[in-house]
This record gives sequence, C-alpha cells and structure tokens, in this order.
Amino acid sequence: MNAPRRTQDERREATRDALLGAAVALLAERGVAAATLADVAERAGVSKGALTHHFDAKDALLDAALERVGAALAAALTAAWDPTVAPFPRLRAAIAGAVGLAASHPAELRVFAALAGEGTRDPRLGALARRHLDALEATFAQGLTFTLDELGVRARFAPEAAARALVAAALGEALRPGEAAGDTADFIHAVISTGFVLTRTSRVTEAR
Repeated sequence: MNAPRRTQDERREATRDALLGAAVALLAERGVAAATLADVAERAGVSKGALTHHFDAKDALLDAALERVGAALAAALTAAWDPTVAPFPRLRAAIAGAVGLAASHPAELRVFAALAGEGTRDPRLGALARRHLDALEATFAQGLTFTLDELGVRARFAPEAAARALVAAALGEALRPGEAAGDTADFIHAVISTGFVLTRTSRVTEAR
C-alpha cells in the first residue's frame, strides 16, 4: 500500500526542519562565521534557492536556528526539575542534567559556546548569545527557587547566581568533551547545598 502523499505545507515544513537541523550541525562544527548558506543547503540536501525561499539571509537562518537550540536546551532543563521527584534528589538531578547538557545536547551547547566566543567581536551575535543564555539561566533559577521553597529553606545566594554558574559550567564542559562532568556536578551540588539556611528543619530532614 502506497504511503499517502505529503501536502505542500508538510513538504515545506520538512524542508525548513532539514535546513535548521543542518544549520545547527554546521554551526556546532564550524562556528558562525565559517558556516555558509551554501554549506547549509548542501548538508540539508536542498538547493540554495530552496534555502533562500525559507530564509532570505544568513541572519534569518541564524536566528531561527538559535531559537531551535534555545528551545531544546530550555526543555531539557525544565524536564530535569521533575516535580514528581523528591526535592533533594531533584536538586541533584537538575544540577547533573544542566552540567550534562554537553553530553545530552552536544551540538546545541557547542553552538552557544561558539556564539558566545564570536559575540565578543560582533555586537549582534553577543546580544543574541546573551538573550538565549539569559533564558536558560531563568529556566534553571525558576526550578531552583521552586525546589528551595518546597524544602522550606532559603539560600544565602541568589538562585540567579547559581543558574549563571551552572550555565557557565555547561558551556565549559562543551569545550572539554569526554571529561568528568559528574565531578563538576557533584562540586556544584555541594556548593549550593552548603548555602542553605533552614527555615523549616523538619521538612528538609524528611526530604533527605
């Protein structure tokens, strides 16, 4: 039995998806400056004309690719703060998940690492990097705030500061693939844990 033919909208969406996937892969491999539109079209298996039908300039493609990367990383961080898991194990899992993004989402994190580096020379790229990194940090900070509230503790540090450290650690791991990310996660967990001030001790004891 023949498979049903795809509609024009479905074919258009499939082409766009292939282009974004190719763009993310090439940005991760080569960086922003070296990834050309022709390379993206070739990697996606489409003509350059098909590419420009969807993205009329490199900046438009870059913006869309970064939106995809940011959404994937934010979804991974959100999933790490699983509310069905007890708070202390949830905290450890979320920290491990954030630092472990280099292993679970290597291409996406390398794109951000490259963008952050090239953003020092290009104000537009720097602004893009900052916007997406701010969103990731906010996602982690929200999960941390919720978990600390559930534990009945307050922290001696701002959750946003912990989030910045986690995202920076994840970017660092992306530049050192294969190294012991677990050790980094354990260290950050220990640092965060020592920053608690108990407000409802019984709940913290039970959560452990």
